[in-house]
Amino acid sequence: MEDVIQKRVLLAKEFHLNGIESSRKNDPLNKMMAVHNFHISIEIAVKSILLKYEIRNEKKLNIDFESMLNEVDQFQEFKDKALKLPYRQEIRNLNLMRNMVQHHVIEPDESSMDDWRLFSYRFLKRVFDSYFDIDFDQVSRISFINDEGLRKYLEKAQQDLEDGDYDSASCLAAGAFEYASLSVSSFIPNSSSEFFITSSLGHSGVSHDLQDAFKKTLKRVDESEHFSALLASGVNLSDYKKYKDSSPFVHIMAGGNQQYDTYAGKVFDLESTVWLQNFVIATFIKWQQLGLDPKIPDYLLEPAIQSLEKEPDNCEQE
Repeated sequence: MEDVIQKRVLLAKEFHLNGIESSRKNDPLNKMMAVHNFHISIEIAVKSILLKYEIRNEKKLNIDFESMLNEVDQFQEFKDKALKLPYRQEIRNLNLMRNMVQHHVIEPDESSMDDWRLFSYRFLKRVFDSYFDIDFDQVSRISFINDEGLRKYLEKAQQDLEDGDYDSASCLAAGAFEYASLSVSSFIPNSSSEFFITSSLGHSGVSHDLQDAFKKTLKRVDESEHFSALLASGVNLSDYKKYKDSSPFVHIMAGGNQQYDTYAGKVFDLESTVWLQNFVIATFIKWQQLGLDPKIPDYLLEPAIQSLEKEPDNCEQE
């Protein structure tokens, strides 16, 4: 598949996932945004068909929604195969609802959100299979992540997830998150206060116990700054707690490699690992949108990539 088509297909899924997230919130704005996102996901998918089969070129895609659907169904290759876009009536209804939202700020009914969510998923799944020969559920948002190192970690985590190795998948996803969060924390202005305080303590005659207490306090300040940076970057507090609950503790060693601690009672199963993988990917995409440039820091990149060639350290259930 051509790169431009692949990106459009990925974008269609991204809008659909955003629509699902918005549709599960009860406020009017999110319900209206959900309708827009479901509609856009379908529109992008249909326009991708026009491009892939050269029914129209990029410069001639500015046509009305109904005409676009008709051009796909009237394409001779599809007529010969008796292939038609599914759920035409539901698509028309969604298009009408989108117009009401856009032009008259009409709030969609609560009861209709499940219908839009379900039928848009079924439409995209069938279209992806029939026109692009790909499984909608397997289309990966990982391709949207800019940093190659983070992509490699998440691709390996995804493979381990599909192979049923939830321990390894959880460790790799958490490892990618911790590497990337270091780069996000770098946006905090550097402070030299710790240097001056610790240097002064060393020449002040203060007891070692008091020096240790100061150093521990400064370490807690650094941890608080790191945590504040994550929250300011758009990470939801409840999601971050769930991330901590569903992932191993990650140690980034001085050499750049990682070690993982798991604890009795913490179970890495399919549900928790899928959530963790999706959370990490969605967070990276959000950080990119904010211009935060998540990546594996340059000074850690070589050992980080080398560690992918072996199983994560200490990532077995205890």
